[in-house]
Amino acid sequence: MARRGWNLIVPILVALLVAMPLAARDTAKNGKATTAEVEILSAVTLAGKQLKPGTYRVTADDSKVTLTMNGKVVAEAPVQWKDETTKPNTSNIVTNADQLKEIHFNGKMRYVEITG
Repeated sequence: MARRGWNLIVPILVALLVAMPLAARDTAKNGKATTAEVEILSAVTLAGKQLKPGTYRVTADDSKVTLTMNGKVVAEAPVQWKDETTKPNTSNIVTNADQLKEIHFNGKMRYVEITG
């Protein structure tokens, strides 16, 4: 009887081990939002809105990024997901001429490029 029990449990465990990495895939591909906190050290512009220095909560889904500060939405912009070459150790932003251009997420193999 005990052997029969193991014959049922082993396939279930194998199925779970296969399913876990699939569930943990990069969120940009499965429709869920990716979130992070980033520190902006000097004023930057995103979608025509100036962001003052401070800590922002970043939420990126399939099509847009939203930055909030103290629970209030301060800016949104359309994005396109791109592949990283390596996983960054921290979440960070990339700017060009005071314009926010990219947001990279700690431990993720994908980042967002601001398209609007």
